[in-house]
Amino acid sequence: MRQFFVVLLAGLLLSCSSKQNFSSGVNDLTHLWDTIRPLANPGKGWYHHLLDNGIDKYQISDDSVFRTFPGMDHLYLRLAWAYLEPEEGKYDWSYIDNVVDKFVPLGYGISFRITCKETGPAPGSVPKEIDGIRYATPYWVKKAGAKGTDRPEHGSPSWTPEWNDPVFLEKLDNFHKAFAERYDGELWVRYVDVGSIGEWGEGHTHFSTRIPPTVDEVKTHMQIYLKHYRHSLLVVTDDLLYWNKPDEEVKELLEFAKSNGFSLRDDSPLVDWYIDNNLDTWSVSHPHFFEDLYLKRPVVFELQHYGNVKEDGNWKGKNGEEILREYGVSGAEIFRNAIHLIKPTYIGYHGYAEEWLNDNPQLTNELLNLCGYWYFPVSFKLGKIKNSEFAFSINWLNKGVAPAYDAFSLRGKLIPLDSSGKIVEFELEDSQNRKWMPGEIYNAEYIVSLAKVPEGNYSLGIQLFDKTSGKPVETGVKTEEIIDGYFMLDEVSF
Repeated sequence: MRQFFVVLLAGLLLSCSSKQNFSSGVNDLTHLWDTIRPLANPGKGWYHHLLDNGIDKYQISDDSVFRTFPGMDHLYLRLAWAYLEPEEGKYDWSYIDNVVDKFVPLGYGISFRITCKETGPAPGSVPKEIDGIRYATPYWVKKAGAKGTDRPEHGSPSWTPEWNDPVFLEKLDNFHKAFAERYDGELWVRYVDVGSIGEWGEGHTHFSTRIPPTVDEVKTHMQIYLKHYRHSLLVVTDDLLYWNKPDEEVKELLEFAKSNGFSLRDDSPLVDWYIDNNLDTWSVSHPHFFEDLYLKRPVVFELQHYGNVKEDGNWKGKNGEEILREYGVSGAEIFRNAIHLIKPTYIGYHGYAEEWLNDNPQLTNELLNLCGYWYFPVSFKLGKIKNSEFAFSINWLNKGVAPAYDAFSLRGKLIPLDSSGKIVEFELEDSQNRKWMPGEIYNAEYIVSLAKVPEGNYSLGIQLFDKTSGKPVETGVKTEEIIDGYFMLDEVSF
């Protein structure tokens, strides 16, 4: 049987050790790999931008698309504040709760960006229109005395608040207090974006005043989120930190974000301007922002609106693989290499799910595996078996671009070759998977003590499990090597 062995804990686990002497040879496992099969694993994958510049865009025409969409992890809800607090202190959570009630029981997560500035025609963009002015920040905030720009010089006539106005900040703080009390720390919340500055919450004002928010304004808004969200991951878009700012201010804001536990996202890949000016970094404008961030926190990466990418001529052919003559590379190559560069755990196509999946079936699988972690057993070495105690080591390779941020357990089975025998199950609380860094082979060494195992010959199998959700974490091995969800290893005698 072409299989390898790893053991899990049923009773007492003795911790891993690097000083064991193993008696058997090293068994190579690379011939068992499957690098094509898409692995839909917890804590990583695709997300769908369900709400965007209003409540009507990117709706799902048929929910069954998610059942066939490999690795769809969560839904991203970008919604104007005005929808959720139409009157001061009176909240309407239905826009969110309707999505939560429908999709969370199906196993999907949710992420949020609540915005104070949107663009485009009402009612699609914001829920209220007064004198032709669109209000993503509720109109009652302006009536309460908050200052802002009614008709900006650039873009659509959408009201732009002054980001440091005390009335605006007071009302915003109260809103996030209520929002956090309702949603912060829910197990299905993937992250909360800082979305209270700039067009669509992106931190820039290119389509309104074109006045960059100051360092103090950005920090003040970030501190509101730090104050209220104590459990969920907080994320800032890179534009919020750098747009139209001198280098010293960018450095200050980046350090502030990282030192306070924020992660980052990039929403601009394959935008025409960024391809023209940053093709050498695959349309990523500030790759150094992400250099070490992925080692600590999950990074978020989102394609420019997929429909716009196609309209701009930057995505051609099945799976986006047709070469763009202007650039000498394909759209898919730009997207793929940008993922290698900033190492995201969550990736989005920013469009209609059916359209993306129909156009890019193979690429969807490839990029699902590439983002986040992607584990392969390279080899294992079995030590002596003394009574019911095992010593063993496994070399693991992470072929993804990022580590996992949660500890996964290892479960296993001893299946007697004599059909009359009884299966013995094991569990190891920490597989050491958080140490399996991208592109590196990690030698995990274990000692495990089990309850008495009856004498006989057994087949052994393992499976990783996410301890929070209880979901299995698949590894990149061939399906024929998997029985009842467990990767079958080797035969062992007691």
